[in-house]
Amino acid sequence: MKERVEMREGRSMILDAVSVMDTETIDLLEATGRVLAEDIYAQENIPPFSRSPLDGYVLRAQDIKEASKENPVTLPILEEVAAGQVATQPVTKGTAIKILTGAPIPEGADLVVKFEDTEFTSEQVTFFAPGKSGDNIVPVGEDLKVGQLVLKKGQKITAPVRGILAGLGKSRLKVYKKVHVKLISTGSELVPIDAPLTPGKIRNSSVYTLASYLQEAGASVTICPNVEDTVEAISDAVKAAQTDADVIMTTGGVSVGDYDHLKTVMTSLGADVLFWKMRLKPGAAFLASVYNGIPVLSLSGNPASAAISMLLTCVPAIRKMSGYSEYMLREIDGILETDFTKKSPNGRMVPGKLFIKDQKPMIWLSGHSGNGMLHPLEGCNIIGELAPSKEGVKAGSVVHAYDIGEFI
Repeated sequence: MKERVEMREGRSMILDAVSVMDTETIDLLEATGRVLAEDIYAQENIPPFSRSPLDGYVLRAQDIKEASKENPVTLPILEEVAAGQVATQPVTKGTAIKILTGAPIPEGADLVVKFEDTEFTSEQVTFFAPGKSGDNIVPVGEDLKVGQLVLKKGQKITAPVRGILAGLGKSRLKVYKKVHVKLISTGSELVPIDAPLTPGKIRNSSVYTLASYLQEAGASVTICPNVEDTVEAISDAVKAAQTDADVIMTTGGVSVGDYDHLKTVMTSLGADVLFWKMRLKPGAAFLASVYNGIPVLSLSGNPASAAISMLLTCVPAIRKMSGYSEYMLREIDGILETDFTKKSPNGRMVPGKLFIKDQKPMIWLSGHSGNGMLHPLEGCNIIGELAPSKEGVKAGSVVHAYDIGEFI
């Protein structure tokens, strides 16, 4: 067991301890937010035929090359073709067909002129300007072509991705199974959120924050009942959770107090303890273990500490298990908008917001935060990483940050 590891080392150790989930086949209707477990190739062209993007008349460009306001060209209308229909005859020299949006381009035609640029009756149409071959025609395969690699394995299924899959006729597809995380909160001071508060008790808000972040990362989450601060109770809870969990996550009991029992519990259960404590503020209290092949990630009981350490070290592992090809949090640099006056002799992770100002990435950091405070995380889309400093950080300094925008 290593003790007091750097955050990046701890994250790497957790990543090395997890593996990608098995796959399953699901209906497209259930696929939003899941991760593709197969490459998707186009089996057909989209669109499957050349079509008109507007209402107008389709003809041969050659037939109106001399058209002008002074010398208009009038052509007979052979028929009308609406979306879902096909012309019964080709466009021949000196003829036109009325065509509506989405309808296939008839054989022989190479130009569509919109209604507004013509004068017409039910039998003929007049043109006042030439047109270029190919104008106002959506070619076959403009969006996707047969054989094209459309979507890659490890890609999240978003709204446009699901639409693309629908357009390709993929009613069922292979995805990675969701990671099932069981959340166990330890602490005799905790009560359920709907219970009345009595002296010395607090509501368990932290577990709901963690569950939401995990769900946004693609996991399914079970919130277990609160557990008393005893070795027996915590041991029983961990043993019960491992029967159907892919990851067990606990809060509380990982520091050095008389009631911090997680290290004792995991050792007594025969778990492989990877490390205890990280050089991370907030979030130093952290125990990472593997029990019967299941990662057990034990976080601080302080809500902000637990959330920040989980986002930085556990979420990448959850995303790796979920099959994401890119599972690390994106790292970015921005310019600090205002002074951050808190001294950070050992460095500090601070929630904040990234925004663009004068075409430059700017970062605002919350100056009002604490290990037990969740409110400073609300609305934040980054976690800023401040180097050790005894004087704070001045506006205009470059700040390194981790993008958590996907999880807010």
